[in-house]
Amino acid sequence: MPEEELTPLSASRIKLLQTCSWSYWARYILKVPDKSNDGASRGTVCHLIFELLGNPRHLKHYDSIVKGGTIKSSAVVYNLVKHHAKKLSVDDEENMQMIDEMILNGLNYDFFGDSGKKIDLAISEKDFSIVVDEDGKKYKIRGFIDKLFLYENKSAIIRDFKTSKQVFKGKELTDNLQDLMYSLAVSKLYPDHKNRYSEFLFLKFNLDKDLLGNKGKGVVSMEEISDEELEGFERQLTEIQKTIDNFDSTLARSSFAAKQGYPKDGTFGGPLVCGKKGYKKSRGEYVLDAQGNKIKSYICPFREPLDFFVLKDKNGKIIKSAFTKEELVPMENEGLSVEETSYDGCPHWQNKEILSDLLDF
Repeated sequence: MPEEELTPLSASRIKLLQTCSWSYWARYILKVPDKSNDGASRGTVCHLIFELLGNPRHLKHYDSIVKGGTIKSSAVVYNLVKHHAKKLSVDDEENMQMIDEMILNGLNYDFFGDSGKKIDLAISEKDFSIVVDEDGKKYKIRGFIDKLFLYENKSAIIRDFKTSKQVFKGKELTDNLQDLMYSLAVSKLYPDHKNRYSEFLFLKFNLDKDLLGNKGKGVVSMEEISDEELEGFERQLTEIQKTIDNFDSTLARSSFAAKQGYPKDGTFGGPLVCGKKGYKKSRGEYVLDAQGNKIKSYICPFREPLDFFVLKDKNGKIIKSAFTKEELVPMENEGLSVEETSYDGCPHWQNKEILSDLLDF
């Protein structure tokens, strides 16, 4: 397969494939649109600000926020946050407070990577697109590293900001796809930097060191990945590349999350990914947990049937999708057309609901 035809692999794409084959099919092949939840939207806003303030030209805004203890100390940054939060429907007081706290947390943790070591290069939002076709290895990887610091002693720190509500646990600590992907990318882009370390900052948790010098709960430092481990990962990527490049409707039905076992290490997987039957699906609505506390509803975005619109090229290939036609019409031209389409929902759950209806009848 020519280089340009290889499907770019990312940690998120691979993780979704491993989590649920049908969700992969729905998102990447059928291109069913997915409404972002509040957590994802808050994360988008935070990452935007981290990228902006990573530019030395904006140091005065960084200084103002850190000194003032809030993004409101910089009118420019606050207005930018408010603008994008409104677009993503997370501009209410509660969400804005969380965004403020997470941004401040990230800025206060060695934001420029210059504590303790002499730095050669600091990069915010380092993008990479790497193709390998040698020695039986063939794959294409693509992604972004939130923060990359290269030091004079030929070491590198790879830093990723997380806005999720829990830190890594179980296999996420010992066999982390992002860690492997980022370390591999840095090894290809900067081969002289042999000592590579990944650091994940969970912004909802404390990042400060305690009196004994121990890092806060929100700082997850990964073990260094050896060249031998990266070699093995490259072999794994080669097999994943073959699977993804030849993914079809049969493979889509091969590994439903609902048919997998519940994870024993506390991670999010198996039937948990499907959400609970009866949960309300509209964003912002609440359900009660076992203790009677209000929590945001959750159900897999690909579980239920829905209608949406797609932008197609002249060969019928889906370029983009959206819930409203208005989002796609501006892109319509002689080669591209907008069509309304329907998604029948996850076959596993639709079959169960049909059977349940028959039994009830």
